[in-house]
Amino acid sequence: MEVQLVQITSTCVFRVALAAAVLAVGGFVAVDAHAQGSGIQLTPDSARYLISKDVGAERWAISYNVADGTVTGNVFKTDGSPPSFIWCNITSQTSAPNPADIQYTLDCFGADACTQAPCSDAAWTQIASGLQIGGDFLLPDGTASTLSGNVQPIFTQTCAISLACHQQGGAANLNLQDGASHASIVGVTTAQSGGKQLVNPFSPDESYLWDKVTGQGVATPMPLGGPPLPQDQMDTIRNWILEGAVGN
Repeated sequence: MEVQLVQITSTCVFRVALAAAVLAVGGFVAVDAHAQGSGIQLTPDSARYLISKDVGAERWAISYNVADGTVTGNVFKTDGSPPSFIWCNITSQTSAPNPADIQYTLDCFGADACTQAPCSDAAWTQIASGLQIGGDFLLPDGTASTLSGNVQPIFTQTCAISLACHQQGGAANLNLQDGASHASIVGVTTAQSGGKQLVNPFSPDESYLWDKVTGQGVATPMPLGGPPLPQDQMDTIRNWILEGAVGN
């Protein structure tokens, strides 16, 4: 049986859902979209945000995979018909001090339910290109810190510039440069850390990075040879760890 492709137009649910925009002649026109009954949860491995939103009369259940920059999920309808499916690739994102103000650009594809295996690649059709949505859609309400928008600028300004410590090939062999810092510290233990993870997601007090920036119980606080970080920057790092140390 032929699988029907999803047809998304300016008059259907997509305009009030994933991107808070409509597909119109000549491009995208931003609109206000306020989902009811929304909920966002981070998986225990800090790899995905699970997002459930009531949008109009439909339920959207989607997953934002931080590691590969995709947004995937289903649209459950009220007429009892099988759910539709969406798959989006985040092509770029901005950096903003307020995580809610981050802008994500996506290319999105849609498909109806696959009636029999194997599902065909041809069942997917592009429904949006260059679509922009905000961090207030993909991130939990009240998110205080993201890696790219809040923590990485601290690393870049005060830590990654030190060849002796945290540049690629530095003496400490711990790369805190943009694009490498997350893999270098989250869930990683070193001989120097005494068995503690450098960053233990959700647990700043169990994170060696937090010991180093606060100087608690360590011989050489960070930044090496410089003054301690300002309190607001320490708070930024602590909030990021408390919120799961996501690679966002």
